[in-house]
Amino acid sequence: MSQYTLAYLTSAWVKPIDEILLPWLYSILDEMNEIKKEKLMITFLQVHWSPQDTDTSSTNDTKTKVQRLQPILFRLRCKELQVTDLPACVLLDAKGQVLTQKLLQSFDDEVCQLYKSNATLTSFTDFTLSWKVFRELLENNGVIGATWDKLRPLWLSNMTLVQSAAFQPLKVDDGALVKMRQEALALYEAGEFLSAATSFVNILLIRPTCTKSSFNLAVILQSIGETYFAVSNMLRVVALDDSDSVAHTVLRSVYYPKEPDLVVAGYRLILSANRDGHVRATHSLATLEDAITIRTAAPAYVAEVFDELADSFEEKLVAHLEYHVPWQLVEALQILSPAGFISTDSKTEPTWVVADVGCGTGLCGRLLRPHVKHIVGVDISPLMIEKTREKGSYDELHTVDIVPFLESCANESLDLVISADVWIYVGALEQVFELSARKLRASTGWMAFSIELCNPRATDNAVEYRLASSGRFQHAHSYIASLASCFGFTIALQEGITVRKESGEPIPGRIYLLHRDGSSAE
Repeated sequence: MSQYTLAYLTSAWVKPIDEILLPWLYSILDEMNEIKKEKLMITFLQVHWSPQDTDTSSTNDTKTKVQRLQPILFRLRCKELQVTDLPACVLLDAKGQVLTQKLLQSFDDEVCQLYKSNATLTSFTDFTLSWKVFRELLENNGVIGATWDKLRPLWLSNMTLVQSAAFQPLKVDDGALVKMRQEALALYEAGEFLSAATSFVNILLIRPTCTKSSFNLAVILQSIGETYFAVSNMLRVVALDDSDSVAHTVLRSVYYPKEPDLVVAGYRLILSANRDGHVRATHSLATLEDAITIRTAAPAYVAEVFDELADSFEEKLVAHLEYHVPWQLVEALQILSPAGFISTDSKTEPTWVVADVGCGTGLCGRLLRPHVKHIVGVDISPLMIEKTREKGSYDELHTVDIVPFLESCANESLDLVISADVWIYVGALEQVFELSARKLRASTGWMAFSIELCNPRATDNAVEYRLASSGRFQHAHSYIASLASCFGFTIALQEGITVRKESGEPIPGRIYLLHRDGSSAE
């Protein structure tokens, strides 16, 4: 019986990687087993993912064992060994337990010492290179980034010039890669899921940083019921490109409900390497870990989101998502017709001073312009402010967060604070209400805003607001009513609305008009 077993976990879709790695692994294990000719030092065990309609019998020879497991048993084995990406190598002791870092270091010392003392074997320098890469593969199992890529320097160096030329990195938009992706997608659309997955793996061998291929591979794996392995591929996408909002949404909304531990652990790993450069990942992790306790979205995250949306903001929201909140708020003001809010056919000069906080591209400002005297637009996104400036509907524009702006306003200097679809990025609203109460004119000031309602099935009655899996804050009506009462507002109007549509489904929300009643806030 050997002292150790090297378990190599693999599947049909990573066959191109097996064809590269297995010859090298066989070679190094043969070399290592030469150290102790009286008995094998390491036995090689291949553990294969095998669909239910294939033979799952196992085979054995002196040096190699092959174990074929049906998908559910294969996933269980991977979870036991903490394997999240394929193929993967795990070194086991005689009892079948994964070697700890301490035992792995002892094994490392033992192997190196035996090599040094055995002059008949391959040069120690050559072995050191192989063993270093091999150790890295074992130690980095589960790390974001394909484990097989750790061996790239070694297997590339052992190829002929003709062979290695085929694996030279290509740009993502290189014609050859684009054609390969198109062919892989055609296989997927034809229902050839495993062939499509294998094709995307072939692309990743050439271009490991091709996020399109990692994304598509994840989608295919999910399609065949392997969300467990899809997670690592989708995490690879956001690790390489934090701005990929679709990948983040899939991780939060689709993969997290099925594999919560994997998704959270993956995000933590990404942020441990580069928190500052991954503002969306930071927000996503907060969404998953602190859905009820987190108070507001990070300003850097909000600014990045809206900078990216600046050029297509109105088209996406209005045309594609059926977003009408600015129109609904202004229409509510027209219906209620508070003192000082001038109708379009009035000959009276407007007097209201309005702060549009989170103004975006200025939809509210354009609608309010005929009714008010002075409009100040505030947004944290510089690109949004520039788009708004082009429209010419605002008297002032400021690139600043909401709270600092309100703090800078003189007391009782505003008639209206309006915010359309803004509180989805702010959870705790106490400071906003407190400042608005002070900056609005007593007895005549107004707040107009919308919220996305808490899903009653997802929260209990005690929850005031929560960060939903969409990455947006939802608020409870009871929370808004409590804030209004606390800070001296009367709810003059409230109306249930559809904030927008996502995947064709309506997102429930509510609009409010609050009147500053002149009483002191507590």
